[in-house]
Amino acid sequence: MATADALRVNGLAAGYGPVQVLFGVELRVGDGEMVAVCGPNGVGKSTLLRVLSGLTAPSAGSVALYGHDITNDITNVAAAARVRLGLSTVVGQAAFGSLTVLENLRLFGYQTKKPQKSITAALSVFPRLHERRDQLAATLSGGERQMLALAKTLIQQPRLLLIDELSLGLAPVVVGALVEMVRRLNRAGTTVVVVEQSVNVALSLVDRMLFMEKGAIVAEHSAAFLQAQPQRLQSLILGGHS
Repeated sequence: MATADALRVNGLAAGYGPVQVLFGVELRVGDGEMVAVCGPNGVGKSTLLRVLSGLTAPSAGSVALYGHDITNDITNVAAAARVRLGLSTVVGQAAFGSLTVLENLRLFGYQTKKPQKSITAALSVFPRLHERRDQLAATLSGGERQMLALAKTLIQQPRLLLIDELSLGLAPVVVGALVEMVRRLNRAGTTVVVVEQSVNVALSLVDRMLFMEKGAIVAEHSAAFLQAQPQRLQSLILGGHS
């Protein structure tokens, strides 16, 4: 029997009050795949992730996680419960600044059977965080805070990982290390959807790229195709999807 897609989105619409942001979004992500959602600011990328993670309710459409609808009136699943179903989200460099690195990680280890073992394993992957384990998260650099966000993911061991702006504001050498960490998670079986403004970062990481304009996905291509067709890629970046 065929394995269900990790994520399937049909006719998704959402917004904030009277302002509609998403218009009939259609999206499919296969189990074990890495996909990037690209586009300039303001096209609805972050709103899409908020709906997928349960932080913003859709006004129409559906989201299915491994074949199970998690958004309709009967089966609607709250954000916290989606984490227990295997969905985890990394939003920028978010961390509890008044807590130490270790205290931040303990917050995410409470659901695991052996939290200390999971935390120790995560810190072993990020030696820099281990060195700063007793340091307040507010005093970390941007790259270190992004490492902390990914370390949280290592502890949670999600089936599906959503990442919002992996590379934003970070030095290339730091981005390279984070990209390799995401690849490692994927090789371990985690499906990845990353919202990314840097097309070069997305091309280096994912299998397939989706492009958004005006609240809808207007084009999708494999990363290999776009690397071989730079003119097509440039057209998509500039909004020429037709």
